[in-house]
This record gives sequence, C-alpha cells and structure tokens, in this order.
Amino acid sequence: FFSTACLAAPLLAHAADADTQQAWLPRIAAGGLRATAPLASAADSWQSTCLTACRDGDGEQWRLSGALSRVPDPGADLFVLLANDEQGPALFVVEAGADGLATEALTTWDATRRLARVTLDNTPARRCDASDLAKGLERAAAEVRLYLAAEQLGAAQRCLDMTVDYCAERKQFGRTIASFQAVKHRCARMMVDIEALRSAVHGAAIALNRSSPQALAECALIKALASDTLFFCAGEAIQLHGGVGFTWEYDPQLYFKRARAALHWMGDPAALRALAAPTLLAADNEKSDAAEGETDADQAFRSEVADWLAKHLTGEFAALKHRGGPGDEEADPELRKRWERELAAGGWTCVGWPSEHGGRGLSIDQQVIFHEEYARAGGPGRMGHIGEGLIGPALIEYGSAEQQAEFLPDIVAGNTFWCQGYSEPSAGSDLANIQTKCRVDDASGDWIVDGQKVWTSLAQDSDWIFVLARCEPGSKGPKGLAFLLLPLDQPGVSIKPIRQISGSAEFNEVFFDGAIAKQEHIVGAPGEGWKVAMGLLEVERGVSTLGQQMHFAHEFDLVVKAARANGRIDDPLIRDRLARAWTGLRVMRYNAQRMLAGDKTTSLGREALIYKYYWSNWHRDLGELAMDVLGEAGDVPAEDFDVLRLQQVFLFSRADTIYAGTNEIQLNLIGERGLGMPRQARG
Repeated sequence: FFSTACLAAPLLAHAADADTQQAWLPRIAAGGLRATAPLASAADSWQSTCLTACRDGDGEQWRLSGALSRVPDPGADLFVLLANDEQGPALFVVEAGADGLATEALTTWDATRRLARVTLDNTPARRCDASDLAKGLERAAAEVRLYLAAEQLGAAQRCLDMTVDYCAERKQFGRTIASFQAVKHRCARMMVDIEALRSAVHGAAIALNRSSPQALAECALIKALASDTLFFCAGEAIQLHGGVGFTWEYDPQLYFKRARAALHWMGDPAALRALAAPTLLAADNEKSDAAEGETDADQAFRSEVADWLAKHLTGEFAALKHRGGPGDEEADPELRKRWERELAAGGWTCVGWPSEHGGRGLSIDQQVIFHEEYARAGGPGRMGHIGEGLIGPALIEYGSAEQQAEFLPDIVAGNTFWCQGYSEPSAGSDLANIQTKCRVDDASGDWIVDGQKVWTSLAQDSDWIFVLARCEPGSKGPKGLAFLLLPLDQPGVSIKPIRQISGSAEFNEVFFDGAIAKQEHIVGAPGEGWKVAMGLLEVERGVSTLGQQMHFAHEFDLVVKAARANGRIDDPLIRDRLARAWTGLRVMRYNAQRMLAGDKTTSLGREALIYKYYWSNWHRDLGELAMDVLGEAGDVPAEDFDVLRLQQVFLFSRADTIYAGTNEIQLNLIGERGLGMPRQARG
C-alpha cells in the first residue's frame, strides 16, 4: 500500500503527463496495480538519482541504466523512476519484467519494510514527465513526506499504547510501575509529542490540500518533527519496558528499528529543516493564513476589525503597540485603561459574551478573527483580561442576576478592573490547600476575610479581586470553600509588590485582615467555591489562544530580525533552531484549532491537556534562542524596544512553565487524565 498509494501515485499524479496518469492511476485507485518508486534519502528527494537515460532510436522509447539502492516492494508491477538525459532529470515508467531490470532483496535492520537494490541495464522505459517537472516533484515530495509523517504518528502512538499497557501490568516494589511519577511523566512526555504531531499532520494536510503558500515547507518540517517524535517514543518504549524491551520477543525493537530507518526517508530532520528554512525565514509570520476557507462574511468581519484597529490604535495609543504583554505589564497602565474604554466605545470588549450580558455574541470563528487581528495590529496587553476572560464568564455561568447586573456592565465598559485571588504560599500547584478564611459577621451578614494571596497579577492596578477562601472550619481540600468578590480599596486590604527576575513588579502579595465581602457578593452557595473556581479556569483554554500565538509570531519575527541584523541568520545551527521554533508555531496553531473544534460538552481532550505544557516550554525555548541570537548584546538592557522585548521574553518566560500549573503538575494531569494512569498519592 505504501509504495503504491503513498510513493508512486503522488509522483504520477503531480510529475507525469496526462496520458501516463490516465494509463496507470485508475488501475492504482481500483486496487489492481502495485507500483513503487525509490525511497530517497536526500532532502532534494529523487533528484539525486544515479540513473541515466538515452533515447532508443528516433521513437518514443528510452532506455535506462544505473542502480538504485533502496526501492520498497520490489515485487511491484510498475516502477516510477527519475533519470538524467542530455537535458537534465526526467520521469520514466518501467514495467516489471522489462529486459535488463533486476532486483536484489536487501537485508536491513528494519525488517518491516521490504527494500531492494534495483539495477537497470539498458532497460526499456517510457518517458512521462510533466511540463513543469521540478514543480511536480516538489509537490509529490511534500505529499510523500506528509504520508510518512502520518505513518510515523501511528507508530509513535502504538509505542505509547503498548508502553502504558505494560506499565499498568508490571509490578515493582509492591505496586504497578505506572504509579511511579518518573514513569508517568515519561509517558506523559510521549503523549505531548504525539498529540502535537497529530495536530501538525492534520493541519499540514489541510494546508497542502489548499495549496497554501508555505505548505511544501510545512510538510518537510512536519516530517522532520515526525521522525524525531517516533525515535523518541520508540526509545522510551524500550526504556519503560525495562529488560524485556531490549529483547527480540517484544515489539519495541520493531518500532525502534523502523524509527531509525525512517529518519532518513525523504530527508533526515536536519536536512529537512535546512530545506524549509529559506521559505519560513522569508515569511511574515504575523500574517495569518486563517482567511483560507473563511466565508465571505467572516472575511468582511476580518476587514472590519483590522480597519477599526488601524484607525484607533493611533495618536496617544500608538505608543502602546506591542506593549503590555508578559514581562511588560507595567507599561503605562493608565493609558492602557483608557484604551480599554476606547475598545468599549467601539464595541470591541467582551466580544464573545452573549448579547443579553452586554457582549457581541460573536461566533467562535469570529472571536478567533478578532483576537488574531488584534494581535497582528500590535494591540496592547489587555488590562481588562481578567474581568473579560475569567470573572465575567464565571458570573454569567454561576452568578446571580443581581451580581450580573452589578458587575458585568462595568467590565464591558472598561470601567472596572479585576485580579485573581487563588494562589497562596501553601496553595500553589496544590490549589485546594487554601488557608485564607472567611466567616459571616453576625451583625451585618457580610463575609469577613483573613489571610494572604500571592502571585496576584496587576493587583496594584485593579479595583476588585475574586477570592477563594475557606468558609467551613476544619474542612480540607476542595470542600468547604467560598468564592467571594471583594473591592480592593477598603480597610483590611494591603498590597505588596513582588519584584520579579526581570526587575519589574507585575504581581503582588495581597493581605486580608478583616476585609469585607458583602453578603450578596458570594458566587454560588457556601461550600461551592471549588466548583466555581474550576469552572472559571476552564475558560482559560479559549479562543484567545490564537491571539496569544499571534504575539508569539511577532516575537519570533523579532528574533529573525535580530539574526539578520547581526549576521547570525547565516549560522546553520541558528537556522536549525529557528526552523524548530517555526514548526512549534504551526503546531500550536493547529492544536488550538483542534481544541476549538472539540466537543465542549465533554471533558478536556488530549489536545487541550497538552496545550499549556507545550506552549510554555516552546516560549521558554524561544527566549533562550533570542538571547543566543543577540549574543553579548543581550546582556545589557536595550534601548531599542524590539531588542528589549526579546530580553523580556527570555526572563519572563521562565515563569511560563511555573504559573497556572508547573510542568511537573501538568505532566501528572496528562498522565492521569489523558492516559488513565494511577493518580498521584495525596497527603
């Protein structure tokens, strides 16, 4: 099947003339013909052929001579081959049994794909290349790489499945090894890479089908990613199977050998990244390809958003372009608050909220368009993010009609700004270990709050805070909690900035010493705080993720700009790392599209479970790449904001893998919820 449908057929479909296509492709489609072609190892695919072609007299017949070292399925009925004539490379077909055609089976470590050495000695052949052979070969190569990537994805998934099954049965020290955190984390890492690859293969297939401008480069990079992923997963399968994983009897050895062999097919990962680098480095990565496949109405809406931003992100607001993002939150908060009111006046706050609550009620597709265009225009970090993206939707879902009437209009208008009171010194990743207490005042019926919150972003610039506090004495964990709304400007509340690694102080400690939350400002009933808090956190995996990625694309382009300026763009190692980073951008985009297309009535899918772990590690690595590109110039705070932004990315991105669940906690969740492995022992 592979040699026929995934190797020879793409060559015939894209690089052969119409008569040849009509002669052979219907028979392939009907399942009546086996065909094959060389499985090239060079990144320039079949063009490194060693066959030579010469015309047989004055007719249409040609004769080929030479040898091919790796051809799958030597028992095929038809051989599709590239050979050089006096004018350069040309495509030929040779039928099995032709004079001078000989095959010799090869003994290879990977015994799961039969390969043969094929020799031709003045063998009759028919020339059949298309008018634009080079373009056809590029398109065919992209398709073959995509098929190989899909095959490697399936093999990697099988490595994970059989490893999880084995770990669930194998016992050591009185319990299954699946319960060991070290084992669980390694399986979770396999799942992260596999789901990232699954999103990438699906997205690249769509891009290739639409003939997107960067689709050929994408397929090369996705095949490189697939090769790395399968080799990693096959190696992990051997390691986690232990001694039996090293035996001939168990299957990991088959996948490991296939993984090694597949590294070379159609170009090894490094060569493929080098091949794709010129295309991706020439691209404007902030220019979204989302418009492909959009309706006329969606394209009109995209233009509406872009036009409004172009007209309004000017004057005093022009200084805010690309400001206020992670690591730069202290950038002119008062001007950014005025920008929130400018957005509100144009109807561009809370665009996804239902219209009855003051929003625009936009569809998911339109919300994505808004976030993408906002990021592309350089829209500043949103001071209203916590209100619009977290507490607002929570009040719509869980709040009373009175609470909705009191708080939602001011969020929509950009008049009230919120911060989040969840984390505490002893309740970080273990969020349920809340120690902040609240009790009802017998005289007023209001809630009195005592305790401390930490890592509270933008508390110094906020008006209100929502607080998770323990309302039932003696309760533990997620039980006995209340979800309260408190004004920050009151006695009993003090805010102390925490200076960060970057020197800024975007987050804070917030202390409550008899602070008051009105009795009508509890969301849900006493004891239901955990339900509200968890419902709020689910909102974080929303449509804004694609806007976040547009900011990432801007940062990536800044890295490329810096590399061009100082000449490091010509360093092969830097170009390789840039290609890896660009691949990650595409993975995140396609993964977010999978999330948004998922069934919202069910629990988080695997693509959502991996998302935070994937983007936070990618962003941290981008920061390291940025500093390596800047070199010693990166050690001095820059006056040029583009360079300073890269320094901020490097410093602040160290927090990405910590907040909202550390890497280690994320891997626990992936292993337990995504792979069904035993839950981590609780205290």
